[in-house]
Amino acid sequence: MAQEDNEVIRIAPDFTWTTSNMGWPRPQSELGFTLERWNEYRRLFQILGLEAGILRPWDHPNAIYLIVQTKGLSVAGSSKGYAYSEIPLEPHCESLDQDRGSTETGICFKPLGGKWYLYLDWD
Repeated sequence: MAQEDNEVIRIAPDFTWTTSNMGWPRPQSELGFTLERWNEYRRLFQILGLEAGILRPWDHPNAIYLIVQTKGLSVAGSSKGYAYSEIPLEPHCESLDQDRGSTETGICFKPLGGKWYLYLDWD
């Protein structure tokens, strides 16, 4: 579904961002898809345990992040989840719990096989 809805870069249970509009709230006609489609996403998020939905990140536009956990704020926090990408993602890490040293911001991917990864993004 997310690959089909490629104009929608962020789909959360309570908001969406499109490539042309990240403002919220927006009229239902500007969600990026129908309300029925959004309800289907929300149903799947609940089944899969995706507390924060999905993201098509700017720095990895061919990837889709399935966000399982978030901590902190958008200006100082972290998120963990699964990433799917047709193009290999880097940098790799052995564990999402490894010491990040003094790096204040970053991302790492633990390959799971095929086009799937675990990811950790922090700032």
